[in-house]
Amino acid sequence: MAQVKLFADLLQELQSGRKNGALYISIAEKSEDMARFYFRDGELYHVRYGTAIGNECLDILEFYTMNSASFYEGITAPDTPAKDLPGTADIIARFRKSGQSVKAR
Repeated sequence: MAQVKLFADLLQELQSGRKNGALYISIAEKSEDMARFYFRDGELYHVRYGTAIGNECLDILEFYTMNSASFYEGITAPDTPAKDLPGTADIIARFRKSGQSVKAR
C-alpha cells in the first residue's frame, strides 16, 4: 500500500539504510519519462529525468509534481556518476525545503 510522505524523508530513509538501487518517480504532469535516483551504499551518485542529468535534473524537478515512487534494490545507473551532483545531504535538504511529497510504495 502506498503511503504519502515527504520526498526528503524517503531519500533520508534510503540513505540511512545504506541502500543500493534505483528510486523511480513518476511525474504527475504528462511525461513518458520517470525521474530516476540511483543510490550506492545510501549515497546518491546519479540522478536523471529525460535528458537532464545531475544538478540540471534537480533544477527541473522543482517545477514538477512528483506522483509515486518505487525503489528497486540492486539496479545500477546506466553510466558514470553525475559530475555536478551535490552531496546526498544537500539534495535531501533541498527537497526538504521544497516540501514536495510523493506516494511511496
